[in-house]
Amino acid sequence: MANPVIEDLKSKLRNGNPITRLILINVLVFLFVSIFRIISFLSGETGMFLEIEDFIKNNLALPLSFNGLIYKPWTLITYMFTHFSLMHIFWNLITLYWFGELFINYTSAKKLIPLYLLGGIVGGLITIILFTIAPPFQSYLGAPMIGASAGVTAIIVATATLIPNVNMNMMFIGPVKLVYVALFVIFIDILSVASYNNVGGNLSHLGGALMGFIFIVQYKKGIDMSKAINHFFDWLSGLFKAGPKSKMKVAYKRKVSDEDYNYNKKMEQQTIDKILDKISKSGYESLSKTEKEILFKASGKKS
Repeated sequence: MANPVIEDLKSKLRNGNPITRLILINVLVFLFVSIFRIISFLSGETGMFLEIEDFIKNNLALPLSFNGLIYKPWTLITYMFTHFSLMHIFWNLITLYWFGELFINYTSAKKLIPLYLLGGIVGGLITIILFTIAPPFQSYLGAPMIGASAGVTAIIVATATLIPNVNMNMMFIGPVKLVYVALFVIFIDILSVASYNNVGGNLSHLGGALMGFIFIVQYKKGIDMSKAINHFFDWLSGLFKAGPKSKMKVAYKRKVSDEDYNYNKKMEQQTIDKILDKISKSGYESLSKTEKEILFKASGKKS
């Protein structure tokens, strides 16, 4: 008999919205690593469990050198889902939730995970390049790096680039425009690099920020940088679903689950409602080019 908890997790990973999927993967990896760290600690940090803990850490963290990356290329992905500290994962995931919701509301659910991955990949590569060529950073060459921050920063900057004047309610401060939130995040990372505080992490954040900006600039030009990654996911999903082909022909086949389809439609309608509300308050000319395109496409679908 299948375990209902396991089955529920599988369902969330398969059919949940992308924010849920990213949070679940990060939490599951954190719990997996933490279990071995706790057992290692209780065993006096000796013996087999310490070796297993070291093996897990050494094969999930990104080694910040090209030599390390060549021998462990998978770490360019695994590092952005790995955390050792509870507060580290908490702040990364709460920020992912806040900005991920905004990003999806104004784009689509299928763009979030590719942006997160691209932000993490670019952040990691830029950090390795700078550690290799910039003398002040070469003493850190080969150090391990973990955390979702580069991917999350990509989402923050992408959201602020797309809707810079939308307000976000900040604790103890009140409403602040997203563009100022993003600029503050970037400013803090630059200051932290200059003070040699978590140099690798802060450089990766700046790389993620650059990726988020480029992603939206290209999106506004009609270029979807998430397309290749989504095609890969579709291909991968098809491998696991492969089975005997039915002889029955169907006129239409939806490529997404009912939950994803309904979620996307709900988010699309919310975006359209916000645009119509803006027209009623400030007129059609107050709309941005992106908002006009969204409205035009929606009217075409309904006609």
